[in-house]
Amino acid sequence: MNNVTRDPAGRAGALQVNFIRLVVRNIKIEPAVKSESKRIAIGVLAMSVIMEVVFIVLGKFDYTVLLGNLLGGGWAIVNFFMMALAVQKSVKKELPQEAKLVLQNSYTKRLLCSVGILLIGIKVEYFHWVAVIIPLFFPRITIAIIKLPIFQRKEEE
Repeated sequence: MNNVTRDPAGRAGALQVNFIRLVVRNIKIEPAVKSESKRIAIGVLAMSVIMEVVFIVLGKFDYTVLLGNLLGGGWAIVNFFMMALAVQKSVKKELPQEAKLVLQNSYTKRLLCSVGILLIGIKVEYFHWVAVIIPLFFPRITIAIIKLPIFQRKEEE
């Protein structure tokens, strides 16, 4: 099967899509990773909307806020998902040293990507730097909210 195809405009963008499909096809995502990532994504999206409303109320909203929110919030969701996949992969390792190495490797890569995202968000004029930074804290806030007693599922007796 030829994985190099061209879209109707003749560009090689379909090459990236096929590569992503090959990578994703070989990853078995556990249901727990899917459900927790979904919860985090919903929390990040909800808080992103609230942040946009705050910018509107303060009269500071423009397109850079929206783009910054998309960059920061998008990375926050992807970062959490990548962390969850690393944990999933490390659990399957037989030796504790291998599991630790998987987590350390993932952490380093995600940290470097986070620094890159922050630099882009601060230096590129199309992004409001505050709207890039704040969403990076949304997953942690979401986890804290989910742990509140009102969001805990009651065990059936």
